Amino acid sequence: MEFHVLASGSKGNATFIYENHCGILIDCGITRKQLLFKLKNLGFDESDITYVFLTHDHYDHNKNIHIFDQDKVFSARKNIDNLDDYHTLIPYEHRQFGVFDVLTLKTSHDASDPIGFVISTEETLLYMTDTGYVSQKNRKYMLNLNYYIIESNHDIEMLMATKRPMFLKNRILNDLGHLNNEYSARLMSEMIGENTKEIVLAHLSQEANTPKKALETYQKIFTEQNIKFNHIKAASQVDVVSGGCHED
Repeated sequence: MEFHVLASGSKGNATFIYENHCGILIDCGITRKQLLFKLKNLGFDESDITYVFLTHDHYDHNKNIHIFDQDKVFSARKNIDNLDDYHTLIPYEHRQFGVFDVLTLKTSHDASDPIGFVISTEETLLYMTDTGYVSQKNRKYMLNLNYYIIESNHDIEMLMATKRPMFLKNRILNDLGHLNNEYSARLMSEMIGENTKEIVLAHLSQEANTPKKALETYQKIFTEQNIKFNHIKAASQVDVVSGGCHED
């Protein structure tokens, strides 16, 4: 399994997961031109996108979901108007999409029907952003996976120091908002195991976080927990961040 976080942040999100001639695009909050340019640089094109998953109906995730044939697009019930049963993803149900087994998880965000995924072949990957907390129910499905693309949205002190109105700060901080660096790091310190190969920190705030701050927080928490794990990197709004096993 290989994965490529094409863009991650409040200006647009898209992630491509690929194995054995089967590709899943999660969200399309970037332009078609950006999407195809980034895929081309990775050696892919639009025909390699077999399925498209939408996590929720916020603009930075669904902005250009309409460019795809509707038959390719899958999401939870309330995220897309007139979604039929076949294209509806039900939380805590497994479905097979080509070579991928996909378990849909219910997340906690101020959107219509937000979801995340555990995607499995011979390897396993968690994709979870845009959630204010992670439930105990979700955690039992997240243990000791190979790869994690997990939200690490903000540093609380940096967020509070921004000029954003208090209602917006509270929206980000509450259980329907976004995971802060420390929560994300403590969560991962409990989830990772001997099978874990990589963690990618996603949906970093450009105003209330930095990659350096997020990674330092992870290092601090992991050191406190006596965890030695250095395969952590931060996703980018602009640059592609890749991981997983790439076949030559």
